Amino acid sequence: MTTIMMPSDQESLDGYLRRLAESEFWADVHDFLNSHGLQYGRQIVENSDTAEQVLGLQAGTLVPITPSLAPENPRLKWRFERHHNAPVCPTCISMGKPHHQSWRHTLVTCCVEHETRLVDTCPMCLERFRPGRGGYQSCACGFQFDRLECEPATKEEISIAALISEQKHPTRSLLPPKLKSETPPNIGEFLFFLASAHLDTKTGKHGKAGLPRTVAESRAFLRGAMAVLCDWPNAFRIEVSRRLANDEHASSSAPARLGRWYQRLMEFNGDEYSDFRTELTHVVKNEFDGVYSGNIEAGTQDRSWISAAQAAWDIGIRAERIVDAISKGMVPGTQHHSGIGHRHTVIHQTTLEEIKRNRQRFIDKKSLREDLGISRKQCEFLISNGFLKPSQSEVLPPLVDGVFDRSVAGDLVAKIAKAATIVDCQTIAFKDLNLRFTTDTSGLKMVFDEIANLRLKPKSGTTNGKLADFHFARTEVDAVLTEARHGTGWTMQEVAQFTGWKGQCISEWCRQGLLKHEAFDHAGGVGRVIEPEALARFQMEYVPLSELAKQLGTSSRSLLKRFNDRGIQTVGSFQDGPAVRGHLVPISVVWDGVKL
Repeated sequence: MTTIMMPSDQESLDGYLRRLAESEFWADVHDFLNSHGLQYGRQIVENSDTAEQVLGLQAGTLVPITPSLAPENPRLKWRFERHHNAPVCPTCISMGKPHHQSWRHTLVTCCVEHETRLVDTCPMCLERFRPGRGGYQSCACGFQFDRLECEPATKEEISIAALISEQKHPTRSLLPPKLKSETPPNIGEFLFFLASAHLDTKTGKHGKAGLPRTVAESRAFLRGAMAVLCDWPNAFRIEVSRRLANDEHASSSAPARLGRWYQRLMEFNGDEYSDFRTELTHVVKNEFDGVYSGNIEAGTQDRSWISAAQAAWDIGIRAERIVDAISKGMVPGTQHHSGIGHRHTVIHQTTLEEIKRNRQRFIDKKSLREDLGISRKQCEFLISNGFLKPSQSEVLPPLVDGVFDRSVAGDLVAKIAKAATIVDCQTIAFKDLNLRFTTDTSGLKMVFDEIANLRLKPKSGTTNGKLADFHFARTEVDAVLTEARHGTGWTMQEVAQFTGWKGQCISEWCRQGLLKHEAFDHAGGVGRVIEPEALARFQMEYVPLSELAKQLGTSSRSLLKRFNDRGIQTVGSFQDGPAVRGHLVPISVVWDGVKL
């Protein structure tokens, strides 16, 4: 069986399945679903794709009308899905209109279009209409929906239904300004919060109130919420005033006075709820007599004290750090103790601003690197060699996370930039002055010392950005490195450059003691400097096999085989993966070959 019947605009899942059953000549949707091994409810909701295949529907037919955990459409919120009744609008049924999605929402009590209350009880069998049972136009007992009596809805009921169903209606003018034209995705949760706050519960936990099961229960449940929303802003202001005055402990903060109700209200932080925050601020500003208003933005000069929690959020640290600093006298502030043993810590706005300025000034290594534009390795080198200096702990202000004074680093960069001069030769950027450029750590340190003391000056026109992009004369940098180098020796990189030998081979010859050198610390490892005399002596004693083979017009492998055949041993070789490199032929062996 294949069908092309698609859901109508804003048609509910229950209504669509009823209409689908009727098109297949089934009087009851329950029997229709049973014939396909299905049952209305969680089974279809959780496995809508399977239900589509079983019912012969096109893929994706049920998804747009299926309730879910967090839909964009507030009408399809699974939390507020009616599981115990399936109310209808008799007028809509008589006109052949589809079952509206909003009828399935627990907090919708009427039809917005016809301004009549929904009906959920059959006058013939006296049973409630249930989802997944009965026909498209009738109760499971056969009573026709269009014969139900209609009862007019109140304007408050219509406004709430229009709000949830995202429909335009004149009664929405009763609502707060933002809600007159907008429907937040979490409007169901907000209405539940307003409604449950007016209920009397044995435990006092209003958020634990259960959802109403019938339309009549929904009307009673929403009575408090409708009063607050539809008499705006007077009813809401009265509610806030009542809660501020009803605090038996006379708490020193507005949030403490308002209690859990305030915390739940602040959870709705979308722009659509800004009217509620504005009116809350208005009441607190005019009626609250405590020390501070907490996160409630009163906006007046006399509200200069704020809570440690709000200050911590503003700064970006844990509130415990502020509380501890005030307790130890490191930061000015005040602490109050309520009658139930709670400690409330407040801090003055001027103190907060000073802390924020200090945190902007004293920064960590990551922020320092970003300011200067340098790498982590270069930054560590500059710190270890005194170019960048951390502040002493005794001079650091409280509640800062970094030890580097941004102003000191900025002054150093400005001083270097001010000394810029004309440079006509090749240049090198500050960021390239690192241990990849030279392995001589002492020489590199001397280069940075020369820069800090302004004896090595940057090139004009390169100092407008970060320190990393300052350029310096390459000849002057090389001169400093030459002066700092151990004796008159060369680094392994320099020897490799003018001899053509591999640096890896030179390093191994040094390690084996064949090439005399001077070792020094380099970037956590070992660097080597080779004196000219040592290199000359090495060349008098050995010749690389590859170089000798090239002069003889043969290959290294062939020459090595000839040596092996004659029992001649090379020295200096080492294993490099599958290859053996670094063969040296003693000059004495070459001389013996000449004599032969």
